[in-house]
Amino acid sequence: MSNSRFVEVVEDLERTLLDFIRKHGVTHSEYRQATDLIIDSIKAGEESLLFDVFFEAGATDVDNADLEGSMAAIEGPFYLEGAPLLQAPHVLPQRPAEKGDTLVFRGIVRTPDNTVLAGAELDMWQADADGLYSNIHPDIPDWNLRGRFTTAEDGSFEVTTIVPPPYEIPKGGPTGRVLNGLGRHFFRPAHLHLKVRADGFRELTSQLYFKDGDYLGSDVASAVRDGLIVELERTDSGYEARYDFVLEPRR
Repeated sequence: MSNSRFVEVVEDLERTLLDFIRKHGVTHSEYRQATDLIIDSIKAGEESLLFDVFFEAGATDVDNADLEGSMAAIEGPFYLEGAPLLQAPHVLPQRPAEKGDTLVFRGIVRTPDNTVLAGAELDMWQADADGLYSNIHPDIPDWNLRGRFTTAEDGSFEVTTIVPPPYEIPKGGPTGRVLNGLGRHFFRPAHLHLKVRADGFRELTSQLYFKDGDYLGSDVASAVRDGLIVELERTDSGYEARYDFVLEPRR
């Protein structure tokens, strides 16, 4: 038996794309260029990057339309399951001489009615000072700047890491060819990635940006939203930032 939601969405997409082909007079050669581009992006190791750049933020906005908890954000193509579980005091795994300014990130995880959530898990990952991700880019130790940690009894968390920079997404492959053809730049603003989980609650995927940072208004992935911007405050030892996560009960 067919799934009615699947049939509705796929058949509407089919009609929309066929109308698009007729509207723009897309030739068979152009059609093949498009399908080859998608196949090439996968072969080049870009996986979902091409679609993430153009469409993921739009799909996330749909999820946020009726959300009671914190705003969700794009995941991007660089998340990996199974990051090390850290013990307090929480410090994301780093190389002995990790470049970058120290960042202490803290906050609270709670429910929409302000009940704090003890033992909630935060799964965090980010780029290094050169804009590169461990387990993705070469010559970086596995799980560098990736880790999981849990909230205390009062729902609070604190983790030490580095301030990530803005960075360019891969530009030598198929996604880069499309962006070059459109005359767009390749930069993403500096950000932290997190997934927040607790039993009985919807998992939240978040991506936090820094106020007044570069490319906030021209993110290549069009993913920056006001509710995802945090203050980056200078301290004697580096920087600190705070963000409280509100998890929505699972429906």
